[in-house]
Amino acid sequence: MIRFPRNTLLAVVLGFVPALAVCNETAPAHREHAPAQAAAGDVHASHAAHGAVDEALPARRWTPDAPLSRGMQRVRAATATLDHGSHAHLDDAQVRNIAAELKSAVDMMFAQCKLDPEPDAALHPLLARVLVASNTLSESGFDADALAELQAVVARYPLLFDDPAWSASQSD
Repeated sequence: MIRFPRNTLLAVVLGFVPALAVCNETAPAHREHAPAQAAAGDVHASHAAHGAVDEALPARRWTPDAPLSRGMQRVRAATATLDHGSHAHLDDAQVRNIAAELKSAVDMMFAQCKLDPEPDAALHPLLARVLVASNTLSESGFDADALAELQAVVARYPLLFDDPAWSASQSD
């Protein structure tokens, strides 16, 4: 679990309700997330406050669009690279580069993904977790809790989305 300073956690929780409204209004087309994200100071990070939302599995897995598939492949590759940090094989600059890659992948998904409301709602908590982990890595360097959070996202994604580019052997 990633630990937040008390003021940060309060800001995340208080930011949840407006962020959910923004996401529900724009769910079919993420292209509108960028202005909302900038205006609200990264409202998508506030989705981490509702982690329980992504607990239930859908009756069937959704098919991702191409931007989602590419973005999640980037998240998976960055997570695998970060895993080397748990063995002290990465310096702070490399960890910051991985954090930037994670944020870039999520920003691209917000800008380009076009999902129906239900899979969109399932995706947002995953992307919020990636953004929180990215922020932690950017500010603190390697963090085992951030790595564990990213690994949980990588493990959860194929349970929610039937991505032909994501085979069971690739998600380990």
